[in-house]
Amino acid sequence: MKKQLLFVITQFYQGGAERALLNLFRLLSPEEFDIDFLIFDQIPLKNAVSLIPQIPSWIRVCHAAEEEGKWAILRKIGFKGWQMLTGHQCYRKKAYQFVQKKQYDLAFSYGEWMSPEFVAKRVLAKKKLIWIHTDLDQAAFIKEKILFGFDEVYYNYIFVSEQSRRRAEARFPLIKGKSMVIHNLCDEEAIRRAAKVSVKELQSYPKPWLFSVGNLREEKNYPRQVEVMRILKERGVPCTWFCIGSRANRFIDQKVVNLIQAYQLEKRFLLLGVKKNPYSYMKQADAVLVLSDFESWSLVITEAKLLGIPVIATPTSGAKEQIEEGKTGRFTSFQAEEIADTIQDYLAHPEKKEEMQRNLKGFSVRQEGISEFYRLLQE
Repeated sequence: MKKQLLFVITQFYQGGAERALLNLFRLLSPEEFDIDFLIFDQIPLKNAVSLIPQIPSWIRVCHAAEEEGKWAILRKIGFKGWQMLTGHQCYRKKAYQFVQKKQYDLAFSYGEWMSPEFVAKRVLAKKKLIWIHTDLDQAAFIKEKILFGFDEVYYNYIFVSEQSRRRAEARFPLIKGKSMVIHNLCDEEAIRRAAKVSVKELQSYPKPWLFSVGNLREEKNYPRQVEVMRILKERGVPCTWFCIGSRANRFIDQKVVNLIQAYQLEKRFLLLGVKKNPYSYMKQADAVLVLSDFESWSLVITEAKLLGIPVIATPTSGAKEQIEEGKTGRFTSFQAEEIADTIQDYLAHPEKKEEMQRNLKGFSVRQEGISEFYRLLQE
């Protein structure tokens, strides 16, 4: 008998957590599963790429706000205001109708940014789970009363790295004994195939090429990345730094643009915005830079390793589990000067880069993540 699964998410734009879920969908079989996917509150955004068109056709999708058009933005603002005032979640009638009178084996409230109230109150399921993609002990946006407000009805909390799980248990003891790890998944063949597509727009910029891939959000700390580029320029280190990711956060975007202009880095530090195929760009990188303040599991690190590109990363919880120092990448600190030191040293020793690339040949993570998911189903 097929397993009946429900996934509920706020929106489904291109981001690490969302790509990981899409990859999971692609690796599951319609012969084994019936899947409902409820996209709760997606509004039109100019600087973002929706992943909805890429969802496998056999999965039943409810885009609850789709028919609202521009009104969806006003409703979302209203929903957030109501949640801030009351601590409770509003939800659209279409979302409720999608799950009404259905019984699921497992229902996932996907993402710590998604209030678990809807799945807790409006969904019938044998087991309900919250799938978390950040370091709960460091993320300032986490509202403990909301995230854990329905703990009694949730069977498990899923984390995407072991360190993140342990740190969350230390900070929030109520989840001890109710947490587990399922690492983010990659569609490895699709990534390698996409990376083969030629990109010519970079050719006018001097090498070596550094790439950051991530939406402009607080924890990615793009202003610090601009500071690092300023230091490299002042030291006379030749390189061009490209950034791929959504610029929908206007406050951060303007702050970064102002810094680029102030340091006259317009030709050295480039914001490329979102790209439907970031892998064709990443494949050309001399190094991929993942310099977040905190991150539970960077899918970008996994993707770079699949493409044979060494990563320079800050020592976040997920990075510590993904990188072997000097073998598959380099660690640096959270300080701009020391990040610049690491990049400069890396670029000065191309033989070390070549050794790392040899170590990355044959890298794969598919079996690990999908096995963890199936173990959950067997419990």
